[in-house]
Amino acid sequence: MKKRELQAVFASFLVAGTVLAGCGSTEEAPKEEKKQEEAKDQEQTPAETTGVIKVQLEAHQVFSAEKDKLKEGGEVDWSNVEKAYAEKLQAAINEVNGEYAQGIEAAIEAGKTGELEPIVSMQLVDKLTQSYFYQKQKRLQKDASVALTENKADEAKAMFDEMKQLAESVFIPTAEKRDSYYELTGKDSIAENIRNGLKVQEEALTAGHADDFQVYVQLTDKSVYKVYYLAANSYAEKIEAAVAEGKEDELKIMQAEGYGFLQAIKESLSGGNEEAANKLNELFSLDTDPKTIKAAEVNSLFNTAIIGKVTNYHEKVPEALAADKTLDAKIEALEGNMFMNMINLQLKKQLGEEQSATLHTAAEKWFEAVANEKMDEAKPLSEEIMSGLSQIK
Repeated sequence: MKKRELQAVFASFLVAGTVLAGCGSTEEAPKEEKKQEEAKDQEQTPAETTGVIKVQLEAHQVFSAEKDKLKEGGEVDWSNVEKAYAEKLQAAINEVNGEYAQGIEAAIEAGKTGELEPIVSMQLVDKLTQSYFYQKQKRLQKDASVALTENKADEAKAMFDEMKQLAESVFIPTAEKRDSYYELTGKDSIAENIRNGLKVQEEALTAGHADDFQVYVQLTDKSVYKVYYLAANSYAEKIEAAVAEGKEDELKIMQAEGYGFLQAIKESLSGGNEEAANKLNELFSLDTDPKTIKAAEVNSLFNTAIIGKVTNYHEKVPEALAADKTLDAKIEALEGNMFMNMINLQLKKQLGEEQSATLHTAAEKWFEAVANEKMDEAKPLSEEIMSGLSQIK
């Protein structure tokens, strides 16, 4: 099997060359059984490939412009907000997640009636729309993977191009804010990891390497996921700081932003630990006093849910290999490692730089062992990883 060097792709895992190990990217065609399974799983309506995302982004730009008016002492033109939402987003958001639509509509109505401050309402509209965009990119990624597996290269490219529009217009600018706040640079930069994920995905797509593309989806998707996690997490820190500084007029605004970002990943977090995910949602909900939000508790809840996700993947990988589903095992191993990387700041804080680096090295070796179907090597590495994560609170 050929290996192609990946530079700065896998955040702090230093896995140049290992993501592709055993992928069958250049010499081995995807198994027909895998194609049939993917096609069977794809029951939703295929993603739009006619520039619909461009139209939806235009609606989001209207929301941003109306929100910006408030910074200059102006007023929101609610008819403009309603028109953009109804004509360009409402049906699509309802199709992906009706709860987002209900939240946006309730926020617009509350802003119009004065039940909520206009800035709080517009932050909810903005951030819930961004949560929709995250779910939309996941669907585009899945549909593009299926199309590529079925040798429908043009369809796959059209879907991928729309996903790139979302990344360039929404995810990367938001990632850059997280990078700035948490001082993440180089291989730790979330924005750069999204760009690198897109780069290797596009290379795989252009070459027609469907298996590689499916693996690389995780590099992009989980980097975007990290944006939403750190965004919500940062607002807990900002809220607690604002309380200490007596800036109570800013609390609901920040709480609304944290809530909106959290919605994108709430269901996924529930898969790691439902109780922790529900508590996070409760804390950021606007009917909760924002003064009760403590950064340490929010950090701990996120850690619990995310480590739960990692645990799930470490359980799935041996099962996939035992069933001779090597591609699935590689994808799941990469997902597990990307989730572990997601809480890298917490690993460094609680374990220290050296132990954290050791854990990442073990994760790199674990992925490589899984990719090469060496479960005898993968098992002790998995145990080492989970032992290290058990120390995180």
